[in-house]
Amino acid sequence: MKFNYALLSRSLIALLFVIAGVNKLMDFSGTQGTVAYFDSLGLPAPVVAAILVILIEVPIALMFAYGYKVKQTGYVLIGFTILATLIGHRDIFGTDMVTALKNLAIVGGIMAAISCACGDCVVHNKKVS
Repeated sequence: MKFNYALLSRSLIALLFVIAGVNKLMDFSGTQGTVAYFDSLGLPAPVVAAILVILIEVPIALMFAYGYKVKQTGYVLIGFTILATLIGHRDIFGTDMVTALKNLAIVGGIMAAISCACGDCVVHNKKVS
């Protein structure tokens, strides 16, 4: 039996997004919660932003892990990660440098997963378009 490294790597990348999304959902409206944090960033509609972030972090990451439309879901996660870095970690050359570099590494991992997909997504060892 051949071990599916692509599935494992996508799952490990997606795990980060899913846990972050679930944590945001669990503390959605608390005083230190997701909406309050997004409001502190100066986002114009923190409730809408929080909902969008959760919708990207959980279902899109799960689709990526499963291997459904790896390129498309991967590009969404790359865009999300870059935006999150620019919006939530603004001091990328100061106190947020390590976080920014970690996010850059995540983008690299997603890019590697996309390149392994070769245009086809593998779901249960069956190629689908």
